[in-house]
Amino acid sequence: MATLTLPLALFNLIPVACTALGLFFLARLVDGLDPASRDMAWLGGVLVVLAGLAKASWKLILVVTGADLTWLANALFPLMAPGLALVAAALMSAFARSSGRDWSARARALVGLLLLLTATLVLIRTLGLGIPRGWFLPLLGLASLANLTMSLLLIANAWRRGRRGLAALFGVNLAMVFALPPIALVSPTSLALHWLEQGLTALGTAAFALGAHGLLGIVRSARAGPLGAAE
Repeated sequence: MATLTLPLALFNLIPVACTALGLFFLARLVDGLDPASRDMAWLGGVLVVLAGLAKASWKLILVVTGADLTWLANALFPLMAPGLALVAAALMSAFARSSGRDWSARARALVGLLLLLTATLVLIRTLGLGIPRGWFLPLLGLASLANLTMSLLLIANAWRRGRRGLAALFGVNLAMVFALPPIALVSPTSLALHWLEQGLTALGTAAFALGAHGLLGIVRSARAGPLGAAE
């Protein structure tokens, strides 16, 4: 990656830190609303953060030493996809619990089914069909579905609370998710394009962290009241 520089590689740590903060706040939120689902929230958050750290570490090592540890770069989606799925399932269960419904078992069954289906597709494509990087599309599909589900749950929940600003923050993060793939497909890539990509990523993850912090504050101030009820 000839256009990768040390400042750019270091800047990549900012979205990782923002994502870690946002997931920490969401795990605390789930813990307060539905303790039965907190293990999914915490485990999923850890996996997503490890995914970001793996990709950031790959860039830093490549710039500083010249060593291209592709296994670090390739660890992104195998860690992120199940992580996002677990967080989305935990939020689904937590928000249902706040409305008086117990969806803990359903959420666990759903995420288990999705992970099993994804693993089956990965095995078929890589071992059965011998497709190079056959694991990529199934994991990308799972990560995209989980990220979209998580974002829509957060937007809908904030909107029902009358917190339009928080809903907008989660919307900004979702918009960045859709804006980044077309940029990543541009070839050849320039240093300016890499900075644009990382800037948009930082913007989206910062909005996500702020929104998660605000939503956690609302839950706490409501003293475990129904999250979807108007104040």
